[in-house]
Amino acid sequence: MSIWKLAGAAALTLACAFGANAATITVTTFDAGNYNSSLGAAGTTGEDFEALGGSMGEGEVGASLSTAVGTFESLGGTGTGGSVIGTGTELALRDGTLFGRTNTVPQGGSWFLDSNDTWGMKWMVDTGSLFSKVSFVLNDGSDVGAFLRIIAGGQTKELRTGGKLPNGNARVVEIDFGQKISSAEIILGNFTTSGGQQYRLNDGFSVDGIEVSAVPLPASVLLLGAAIGGLGWAGRRRSKAA
Repeated sequence: MSIWKLAGAAALTLACAFGANAATITVTTFDAGNYNSSLGAAGTTGEDFEALGGSMGEGEVGASLSTAVGTFESLGGTGTGGSVIGTGTELALRDGTLFGRTNTVPQGGSWFLDSNDTWGMKWMVDTGSLFSKVSFVLNDGSDVGAFLRIIAGGQTKELRTGGKLPNGNARVVEIDFGQKISSAEIILGNFTTSGGQQYRLNDGFSVDGIEVSAVPLPASVLLLGAAIGGLGWAGRRRSKAA
């Protein structure tokens, strides 16, 4: 086998090491002590909005908000509820307690990212590293009448299927993409009915305590990558010698 065919076979093996599986979305009740104690593990990237809130202050964040875990923007619509700040068309950084929404991470903190009574938010996850799992706290969703739907990795999950959830309810959302990826789109949208397509305004919610789990390459894959690089270098030297 020629050196270039060998390199091609190695590259194919490297690509196959990443596989492809369906995402799973899990929603559980938030326990402040347990969740906060598990944060900050090695190889994770987090966002609790404390630094952003301290530097930007309370209010709308503009067309998009760049964070350590990616970019957030509103899905659209103009909120008109009593919790709206500013124009009601953008997401907002908030502190304190707001109609059931409040800081959840860290304990004793102040800041969170609020939907500002819009249709919801789109989160483009990007930390600059490969990841496979995302977790965050979703606060005060579906307590006024909306069906809050989580969409990620081709999967959907609604925060409720029956009656309204209690005011200020807090849930931990974990999304396992089933593979190593470099970016993902997560939609948190309010809808008028279960399984429906029409967005709903003025059922605000917030997110906080985000953690994205980085995935280090296995040693075998790193060695394989080095081998591919070495094959290419050796091939170039052989060409020059010829």
